[in-house]
Amino acid sequence: MAKKAHTGHHIHQDSERALAKNTAAEARAKAATRDVQSSAAKTRGMQQKAQAKRG
Repeated sequence: MAKKAHTGHHIHQDSERALAKNTAAEARAKAATRDVQSSAAKTRGMQQKAQAKRG
């Protein structure tokens, strides 16, 4: 019985660690996406300014 409880606890720890890893990976992916979007928006803004000058 004690052994079974210990095993269950171990599995719980593993799942928590995996969950933390997933969250960290998701946070990194979100940050990367945000960076890409903001730089794309900057580029678009610059292009619009250039077009406005030309027009």
